[in-house]
Amino acid sequence: MRTKIFKGIFCVALAVWLACMVIIMGALYTQYSNQYKLSLKNEAYLVANAVQLSGMKYFKGLTLEENYRITWINPKGKVLYDSEADVKTMGNHKNREEVKEALKNGYGEVTRFSNTLAERTTYSAVKLSDGGVLRVSQTQFTVVTLILSMLQPIMFMLLFAIVVSLILAVSISRKIVEPINSIDVDNPEKTPTYEEIDPLIRKIQEQNKQLNNRIDALQSDVDEKTREAEFRKEFTANVSHELKTPLTSISGFAEIMKNGLVKDKDIPNFSGKIYDEAQRLIVLVDDIIKLSQLDENQVMAKKERIDLYDLSEDVIMSLEKVAETNDVSLHISGEHVYVEGVYQILEEIVYNLCDNGIKYNKTGGSVSVTIGTELGKPFVRVQDTGIGIPQSDIDRVFERFYRVNKSHSKEIGGTGLGLSIVKHGASYHNANVRIESQLGKGTTIMVIF
Repeated sequence: MRTKIFKGIFCVALAVWLACMVIIMGALYTQYSNQYKLSLKNEAYLVANAVQLSGMKYFKGLTLEENYRITWINPKGKVLYDSEADVKTMGNHKNREEVKEALKNGYGEVTRFSNTLAERTTYSAVKLSDGGVLRVSQTQFTVVTLILSMLQPIMFMLLFAIVVSLILAVSISRKIVEPINSIDVDNPEKTPTYEEIDPLIRKIQEQNKQLNNRIDALQSDVDEKTREAEFRKEFTANVSHELKTPLTSISGFAEIMKNGLVKDKDIPNFSGKIYDEAQRLIVLVDDIIKLSQLDENQVMAKKERIDLYDLSEDVIMSLEKVAETNDVSLHISGEHVYVEGVYQILEEIVYNLCDNGIKYNKTGGSVSVTIGTELGKPFVRVQDTGIGIPQSDIDRVFERFYRVNKSHSKEIGGTGLGLSIVKHGASYHNANVRIESQLGKGTTIMVIF
């Protein structure tokens, strides 16, 4: 995650530098061009006045700067004088754009580019009192040539910007990630960190206290005490690990926006990413709380008589849009059977089974929910045509935060707690969970009450 933050800051810094260089070069070139045209216009009027006073005598012994040209044209368009070419070889100039504009309005101006776009020539034409036109022109380099001529200082500035960006990106990314990496899972309250993860710190504290109490109560059994200690460390470490990713993303995006490194048009995109990561964090914390309540038998709702078919039908309706987005079809079959249980927990069981069936399915696949009885016991069976689970992983899929395919789980946004909630919810109702799966063919999970 630190690498991603580093790359993001570095790329933004370079993009800002490049944009500034383009704007500055453009502004300077535009300012220079405007001054250049104004200067050429003034010179055209000065030469025009001199020609009207002295006529052809003005050109005798006249020395001009490089790329500077004067042309005298009579009212009919014939060239009377040109500082660079033989007038006998020059055609009629009456239809030249700048000449036509000068004859019409008293002054005309036009810019023409060379075939290679390396040079451009600006023509300023002034109408004389006798109806003729005096034209002054000068050739200058274009912005492309100007940039090439300044390539060495530009490359020096680019190198400087890269070095500064690297230093800043390393420093900022380290500061963002350091508080999260420094969380002491054994004593989280002593760790200075972000305000946003205070609920996590408090939850870890509660888990530590509860687990410590359980360990103290089992002091007579060394093996059990060791198992509980390992479970506590593994659980808190897993929680910290799972929460670091969204928290680091939120902190990174927020830091970039805080430092003003985001353009106005990119703010909605950054805000959307922060919102998505926050939603992911909320879902994860919510799942952890549900598991904690089931572990500690803190479910406050009373058991009631519930129709498993109606409940499953409601769950399927709530997942129709998700299934449609993933191109997966949902089906329900069976009969109306009843169990004594907590509606919210039973709904979570069916929801997580169906949600996993959709997420880990194939395009055009299906998820089938069957409600019935087996040897007089009610059951819910969820069967999908998805990617399946390797036999070596089947015994571990109900563990907290365990993922068979980590890359796929990351893409679909899974928390790794869904099947753990199913297992604990079934245990709360004294139900058994049976799983069968074939890699590449699908998975069937059955909850028998």
